[in-house]
Amino acid sequence: MANEVQIKTNVGDQVIARVNSLCEAGFNMPKDYNFVNAIKMSVLKLQELKDKNGRSALEVCTPASIQSALFKMCCKGLNAALNQVYFIVRGDTLCDQESYFGKILMVKRINPDWNPVPVVIREGDVFEYAIDPKTGKKYIVKHEQKLENIDNAFVGGYLYLPDGELYVMTKKQIMQAWAKSSSKEQATHKQFDEKMVQKTLVNSGCNIIINSTPEYQMGLDEETQMVNGKMPDIEDAEFEEFKEEVVRKIPESVKEVNNEPEGKDIDF
Repeated sequence: MANEVQIKTNVGDQVIARVNSLCEAGFNMPKDYNFVNAIKMSVLKLQELKDKNGRSALEVCTPASIQSALFKMCCKGLNAALNQVYFIVRGDTLCDQESYFGKILMVKRINPDWNPVPVVIREGDVFEYAIDPKTGKKYIVKHEQKLENIDNAFVGGYLYLPDGELYVMTKKQIMQAWAKSSSKEQATHKQFDEKMVQKTLVNSGCNIIINSTPEYQMGLDEETQMVNGKMPDIEDAEFEEFKEEVVRKIPESVKEVNNEPEGKDIDF
């Protein structure tokens, strides 16, 4: 088994060699991105990953899927060791999903001056927006919030995208995004709804920019075919990962009631 893990660890070196050959052929990496360091650091991070049965990801995942996940990470210019990508074990397949932090980094490479400021709309707020008939763009007419409204239930939220477009989400749309979480009770979402709504707004807003930027799609299909077929579609893992990270900040009494597992620390 140790030899098998060592062989799969060496998949990182194979990906480095493949990316090197692509770069020599004109494939461009972000200027601030060192793919060799990112792969080596991410392989170390991968050694800590386990599936739902407690088995090492390097033991259960195929070398082809590990290679694919690492390569896709590089194409996005991200580093799993810095929590910019989450590796997820699905059976014997290693999948990758860019995180909240990774998505912001990808968008800021396109729009360096953009700093996302997601705003939560609460019950009792005075919120009005309008649509410019000439451009079709939304803009805020008024948003007034009293201090006591902060403890009220949320009814939506908004975020300005890099091009100045106002991106608005209703409570129903946000709840539909939360439904992707594997936690049916959504205890963390309810206890930290301000942070979770903000993360949902940024995640969804970043997707609009990333999915409309060709450079983030280049090379993925061809290379994925090279490593044993296309990767399966997976749900957004951000909410589950966030739940695990914040749960250590929840009082023990609350954790016992909600039966939440221990997680990793995160700075709010």
